Amino acid sequence: MLRELQQAFSEALYAEGPESPSVAAAAENLDLMPRLDAPASLAIYRSAVGNCMTESLGEIFPVCAELVGEDCFRTVANLYLRGIPSRHADLARVGDAFPEFVASLDFLSRLPYLADTARLELGLHNAYSASWPPPPHAPGVLGQAIADEPERWRFLLSPSATLLASAHPVLTLWEAHQDRRIEGGWTLDRRAPGERILVFRQGAEIHADLVEPSLWPILLSISEGEPVVKQLELAGALRRSEGQSRDSGINPEENLPILTTIEVLFERGWVVGGEPI
Repeated sequence: MLRELQQAFSEALYAEGPESPSVAAAAENLDLMPRLDAPASLAIYRSAVGNCMTESLGEIFPVCAELVGEDCFRTVANLYLRGIPSRHADLARVGDAFPEFVASLDFLSRLPYLADTARLELGLHNAYSASWPPPPHAPGVLGQAIADEPERWRFLLSPSATLLASAHPVLTLWEAHQDRRIEGGWTLDRRAPGERILVFRQGAEIHADLVEPSLWPILLSISEGEPVVKQLELAGALRRSEGQSRDSGINPEENLPILTTIEVLFERGWVVGGEPI
């Protein structure tokens, strides 16, 4: 019964108008404020909830808010909250679908980089609350196991990792808003190339790193859960002696540049461990 009442109240809060059937249903089942009819009572709740969620969106997407201006951002936020009301119990998840919603709005097409900026900011936001478990294996043990059986192991990205390939220089744009270069007349070069970005948390610090084109396919392969042998092939066409079977392990002398590439992923904190498949 409680669940049904909560559902009815939620639908009434996001109703388009006071004559909506959901408002009438809420009025029948809820003890609303005295001396106010159901639409007026619900309008107070709707305003409070809307302000709270809009402020939360502003905290998650501050650069997006600056790019479009406060009034426009509130309009977009209101459209978003009515079109895709959050069903998650955690207020921090209110912006989960915001980047895709922004991308769907024709009147924001003059800012083609806005949706990717929102994806970057959402990744940064989510990284703060992501877990940071210890590596499942000691580095030495993991390295030997992977060298012996690369087909039977996979690398693990940081649990907080977000991969973003943008056609626009959104990290450069975001950084210009952080260090306030925009106040000194800095503007985005629309002709600048796009950027590949990895957002992740390392300990208590949040990072947004540019990824070299040569490493991007490797990170995508890791994120898809493919075996280590696939990343080794992407890193440099894994070489094996004639007649050597595919599951005979890695020869460090023959594949030193490839192994060095993989080591870079660990040193940067992009990869945090591995697990058997």
